[in-house]
Parts: sequence; C-alpha cells; structure tokens
Amino acid sequence: MAFVSRWWQFLKERHQPFGITLMVSAFFAASAFMAYQPGVHAPPCWKRLTAGFIVVWLIFLHMRLFDEVKDYHFDREHNPERPLARGLISVGEFSAMTLVCLLAELTVSGIMAWPMLPACIMVIWFTLMMRMEFFIGDWLRPQLELYAITHTFSAAMISLLIHTVVCFSDAAQADRSTLLFALGNWFVFNVFEFGRKTFGAEEERAGVDSYSARLRPWGAVVLLLVNVAAAYLAFYYAAVSKFAAVADLRLLGPAAAVTLIVVIAGALYAFKPDKAFAKLYRGMVTLYLLAYPAAIAASIYLLVYR
Repeated sequence: MAFVSRWWQFLKERHQPFGITLMVSAFFAASAFMAYQPGVHAPPCWKRLTAGFIVVWLIFLHMRLFDEVKDYHFDREHNPERPLARGLISVGEFSAMTLVCLLAELTVSGIMAWPMLPACIMVIWFTLMMRMEFFIGDWLRPQLELYAITHTFSAAMISLLIHTVVCFSDAAQADRSTLLFALGNWFVFNVFEFGRKTFGAEEERAGVDSYSARLRPWGAVVLLLVNVAAAYLAFYYAAVSKFAAVADLRLLGPAAAVTLIVVIAGALYAFKPDKAFAKLYRGMVTLYLLAYPAAIAASIYLLVYR
C-alpha cells in the first residue's frame, strides 16, 4: 500500500491522472479523425483503439518519468519540494518503474503486431534520445528554445503512431493532411512548452532559466504566438485539403476561437508582465493544450463522421 500511495502522490503532483487522460483523449481523437479515410481504411476496432490509447498514455507517462530523472540534480537545488528531489521515491525505484512502463508499451504494441509495434519502437527510440539529450546535453541545455523544439518533435511522432493505430498502415502511407496535422502538433506542444516557462517579473528566480528572462516578456510572447499561428495554419491546410466540402467556419472556427484566447492572454501579459497576468497566460496555454485538439476533434466528428 505504501508503494501505491507514493506513486499516486507522484502522479497527483507531477502527472495529474485526470487532466493527462483528458489531454491524451483530445490529442488522440483529433489525430485519429484527421488520419482516418472512410472507404480507404477499414473502421478501426475498439480493441485496437483501446490498445493504441493505452500505449499513447504510457508514452506521455514515461516521458514525464524521463524528465523527472533528467532534472533530478537541478531539482534538488532549485525545486526540493518535488517528489523525486525530496525522496518520496528513490531514483532506483523510479528507474525500475520507467522500465516497466516501456516494457508495457512494447508488450501491448507487440500483441497488436505490425505496423503498431515498429511505430511504437520508433517513438520509444526518439524519447530515449531525448532522455540522453541527443548526446549533446552540455551544449544543448543552455539553448532553451532549441532544447524545447527538439524535444517537442515527439508530438509529431506520436501523431503518426496514432495514424498507424487507426488506419493500420505505416506512416509512409499517411496522406498529406495527416502529415501536415502531425507537424501542427509539434507547434502545439511548442506553445505549451514556451508558455509554461514564462513568468511575471516577481516570479523569476536566480539560477532558473525562463523564456521571459531570456527574451523579455514581449519576445517570449512573440515566440509563442509564432507557434500558435503555425499550428493553426497546419490544421487549416490539412482540413481544407481533406474536408473541402465542410471546410468553413463550422470546422475551422472552434480551433480559431481557442487560438484567439491564447493571443489575447499573451497580449495582456506582454503589456503588463506581472504575476497575475503571467499566471493567466500560463493557465490559458495549459487550457490550449486540451481545448485546441478537443475543438478540432469535436468539429471533425460532428461535421464529417457523425
């Protein structure tokens, strides 16, 4: 019971199960609806969809576990309240559970066989490279922006894994719209990454890097909004290409509305970069990670597949 209690506490603090499950559900649904082509692919069975969802959920978990270990020494100095840094779970136990998570992904994918297994292996390989910081960590770590975008590319790879789950064909068979949407998901996760490390002037801490400290508030917001725009443009062209008959405000509007909320929050923070507006900004960026794919999934489902 102590083991379960400790790990549940970790999840509540660092990988909130309910919120993560909602986000993965929205992300999975949006990628699935964009990938599926009626008449080209047989409808996916519930077993394959369930297995795919479990694998994707576990991938997000093992990336969180990788990050906790990777940041362990930094957190002991700057964030001693975090679970691993304060000794709630030992580093050895953490490593063992990470291995269990990876083996579970491979086992579920292996049961589903080709092409899900090789797609899963490719994602795991990339996340292992992320864990090793591409073997250039001493050089890469200080390049905060480059560090972020090299790691968030995993979102595009997971999108293509979802294509494999839904269409039961490898990524080489993905159509142009699916590839564009996968690219857009890279920008979506850039938005989250850039937004969560942007602070008000009174929140900045010595020794803790942030985009607002490196680029100033305006620069941090511009960097984020470039990625917001790129994500929406990728979705727009993917949707127009694949769903031309319904590619109007009904399909494109919900995602645009979510995008606009982030733009407004960014403008407010840029004009007044204090703690209150920084918290609002980070909150809207966190909401974006859930609401943006949810809006896309809902609009495609209601207009195309219902």
